[in-house]
Amino acid sequence: MQNVREEKKQLRQRMLTRRRGLPASAVLAGSAQIAAHLRDWPIYRRAGTVMLYLAMADEPQTEAMIEDARTAGKTVCVPMLRAEYGMMDAARIDGPDDLITGKLGLRMPDPAKAQLVSPGAIDLVVVPGVAFDAAGRRLGMGAGYYDRFLPQAERACRLGLAWSFQVAGAVPQGLYDVTMHYLLTEDGIISCE
Repeated sequence: MQNVREEKKQLRQRMLTRRRGLPASAVLAGSAQIAAHLRDWPIYRRAGTVMLYLAMADEPQTEAMIEDARTAGKTVCVPMLRAEYGMMDAARIDGPDDLITGKLGLRMPDPAKAQLVSPGAIDLVVVPGVAFDAAGRRLGMGAGYYDRFLPQAERACRLGLAWSFQVAGAVPQGLYDVTMHYLLTEDGIISCE
């Protein structure tokens, strides 16, 4: 277990260094490509309830995806971190006015007004990651929020979202790490099944 933890730490460090070095122009262009791939994907088009995340500056940006899903009449939810470390809920958003700066400096729904969405009602979860591999293994930031949440969304398709360089040869996997069904990068959609 110690070996897996150390491998994850090293891979996380390498990927975050590279991701944080991306120029804003590359983030903007790559995010537009990613949004187009998602918009054309049949699984996304059929999904009635979609969970996305609110991206950090160096991650693939999700605002266009959120807006497209809302325009298409889908129920859109995003993570809302609980006070309890490592735990989160899905909360519906109808627009940017529903958001505040919350825990860890991340944008999230205002807990005072949040409308929670049952994880079992979600058709598609778009999952951020520091690294993925072709088998769908995921390396996150290390807090386990998604690994605790995703088993509750048992019928949802899990789509890992990252830059193409973040798809590694192999990602070390721990006992509770949840795998993805598909990956989405600026190069397109990859099936992990």
